[in-house]
Amino acid sequence: MHYDLDFKIKVIAYYRQGHTGLATSEKFKVDSKLVQKWVKQYQSGGIDAIKPKTSKAKYSSEFKHHVITTMLKEGLSQSEVALTFNISSPALISHWHKAYRLYGMSGLISKPKGRTAMSKPFITDMPDDEKTLAELKRENEYLRAENAYLKSWMPCSNRRRNKL
Repeated sequence: MHYDLDFKIKVIAYYRQGHTGLATSEKFKVDSKLVQKWVKQYQSGGIDAIKPKTSKAKYSSEFKHHVITTMLKEGLSQSEVALTFNISSPALISHWHKAYRLYGMSGLISKPKGRTAMSKPFITDMPDDEKTLAELKRENEYLRAENAYLKSWMPCSNRRRNKL
């Protein structure tokens, strides 16, 4: 569940008035661990650290490497490093660390998500006698595939008629 900034500020203010984490979590009906997380984030980074993220953060491989090397050199926990660098999830640092151990710097490079775009056929507007043999073969292969696809959508009665 996502909480807006005003709600988080109210929770933090109530806690900072001297109430315990448990009392704060009971009053606002949130997990006590969440209260502690928001308070630590606020203490380390102010309002910006507790603002809800509007989009998924993207981190460069250099930034990831800096975070991991800082964690290892200073002996910090993943939670401490997440607070220091204002990273929303300590589990993300764990993922980066594992990728770095297994693959080195190349493990920290973001991979493109989703399917690759379908390539366009290499059909040109040139006359057939000006095309190379490779271009003609590629165009022929494309047109055969297109023809087979269109036939698969043709109603059965039309297919029988076309075979005659």
